Amino acid sequence: MRKLFLCFLFLGSICLNAVEQASVSEQEESDKLEQKQEDKDFVFQPNQPSKNSYGAFRIGYVYQDLESKKIELKNGKNSYKLASNNAYFGLERGWVGGPNKMLLAGGYLDAGAGTTYYLSAGGVFALRLLDGWLIPKISIGYQLQHLSLPNDSSQYNIQSGVGTIGLFVNIVQGFGLSFEARGGIPFHIVRRDQANAYGQPKFNMYSMMISFTFYDFGI
Repeated sequence: MRKLFLCFLFLGSICLNAVEQASVSEQEESDKLEQKQEDKDFVFQPNQPSKNSYGAFRIGYVYQDLESKKIELKNGKNSYKLASNNAYFGLERGWVGGPNKMLLAGGYLDAGAGTTYYLSAGGVFALRLLDGWLIPKISIGYQLQHLSLPNDSSQYNIQSGVGTIGLFVNIVQGFGLSFEARGGIPFHIVRRDQANAYGQPKFNMYSMMISFTFYDFGI
């Protein structure tokens, strides 16, 4: 009887050990799956602010529409319209802070080059929403642009104040796409003598930009 009891005790200990080993294996497998998911989330998770400053870089495409309905051109027409396709470049630098570091304020410098050429600079305000998955922004600035008129070899520049609204969508760890729209108060020719020669024309402008963007919140 004693031997039988010892035998049952031995078998019971073996079964208990097997159950414990299976439980440990299941927990390890579960931990591995959780770690893999965390690693995956980390790859796609937007960059989180580690300092109170940030920078952004953009490169992409800009479409611009520029027109004036009252201008005496040398080709006999009294209206001007240019629809242009251009490469787009942009830089942004500023401060990040506030609750959960969701407020962004700084300055921007961007340019378009192609059918026409322009340079713009100003101030920008933005919000980090959903931990940085979305960053809507608004900016106000100044834009200087090259103007080419038909049957006229002279070089002209126009200028105006501009406003921009945009949205950044994170794709993978700070990299994503930006969609922006810009308009301005009517542009005018910079040099007075050139403007007088064309009757002080005003130019209406709007543009659409799409770009690959990278945000760095650790600089």
